[in-house]
Amino acid sequence: MALTRMEILGFRGFRTLGTINFSVPNGEIGSGLTVITGPNNAGKSSILECLKARAGHQPPSFTVGARNANVEEVGIKYVINGKEETIKSIKKGASETKKEGVDSNFHVFVLPSRRAFNPYFGRSEHSREQHLNNSTLTPQRSSMLSGFEYRLFTVLKNQTAFNEILHEVLTFKPEWSIDQSDQGQYFLKFFNGDDSHSSDGMGEGIVSIFSIVDSLYDSKPGDVIVIDEPELSLHPALQKRVANLLCRFAKDRQIVVSTHSPYFVDLKALSNGGHLARVATGDEGTIIYEVSAAAKDSISRLSEGNLYNPHVFGLDARELFFQEDQIILTEGQEDVLLLPRVAEQVKAEITGNFFGWGAGGASNIRHLCRILKDLGYKKVAGLFDGDKTEERDKAALEFPEFHFACIPAKDIRTKPPRKATDEVQGLLNEKLELKEEYAMQLKTLFGSLSTHMNS
Repeated sequence: MALTRMEILGFRGFRTLGTINFSVPNGEIGSGLTVITGPNNAGKSSILECLKARAGHQPPSFTVGARNANVEEVGIKYVINGKEETIKSIKKGASETKKEGVDSNFHVFVLPSRRAFNPYFGRSEHSREQHLNNSTLTPQRSSMLSGFEYRLFTVLKNQTAFNEILHEVLTFKPEWSIDQSDQGQYFLKFFNGDDSHSSDGMGEGIVSIFSIVDSLYDSKPGDVIVIDEPELSLHPALQKRVANLLCRFAKDRQIVVSTHSPYFVDLKALSNGGHLARVATGDEGTIIYEVSAAAKDSISRLSEGNLYNPHVFGLDARELFFQEDQIILTEGQEDVLLLPRVAEQVKAEITGNFFGWGAGGASNIRHLCRILKDLGYKKVAGLFDGDKTEERDKAALEFPEFHFACIPAKDIRTKPPRKATDEVQGLLNEKLELKEEYAMQLKTLFGSLSTHMNS
């Protein structure tokens, strides 16, 4: 069984119908990984809450704050194994809902971003199924992780499986147990050589890793695991290892993550069948944008091992999936470095953020535009060299909503002749000073760029 699609209307920011599709694992690394990006308060967590709303035996109640004021009723549709399930308000303006067609045997494990837990706790054991049955959508977002401490007693009896995965992330084998104070309260105990400390002194990063591993270690092929902001409180090295772990599990499980970290956008996973969505908010409320098959093909083309431009989808470039808007695409890294210098010399400002270290060639700009259009970006510009008018015209024809221009020279800087090529005249001379004859044309170019970005 697999969750393939969800539709949301009336929940929090969703004043219009939002649809998100989920990748289905096919045995390839990362094939079952769905990544959701977007700025703060755009609605990423709302999507995950709608997945959690399926949990429990009782239909959820949606408070006034959880219902969109413009709609005043909530409707959520899930497509699971080709069958439709719904949760919807009994009537407009009511908090109560009804479930129709919900398969109680199909579970979605949702791990929220707020993963603190009470360091001292009572004794109880929760199997995975018990935890999921007790995991309901609360009226308000809690700052505490509910039920996790009871999962720990179950984990303690399965430490071998749990610690294998924990070791994969931490690279060392932590020793831990559950102890009881003289007052009868239980707590996590960590050993460090001859010393030990309780869960009261546990760092937020270790808590986060413990809870992520807990969501995975007793899962089974075909399960759905949803993790909100897996990067929280983690060093970049740990983020990379957690990302690799999730891709490994996504071979035969559906893994859904909401993230602000480019480490969790795995291009190989997208090539293998994974999915990417971007959430944004505007006059119409929360909107979900998704990469199409054509955009995934463009991502594959740009990331499949270009020996001459390996940086095209490096870490800097993957920030593309997290920027709000106003993106400038250029052919190469020299353009990224030198165009600000050109603007400074003509006393102009460049409005926008450069994509990475360039597109790695003029023909790649259209591939990037395809990705950006799918993800809902509106303010995009492509700047080409002066001898690439044909590429500029192709881009303008395919993406009329974006802005494209050529600089008034064949290159950003003058380049001396080589064995196979003649001298190339650029905007800048050998001392990287702007040639006077291009000053007025560049002022006009930067002006039109700003007009597009600010319109």
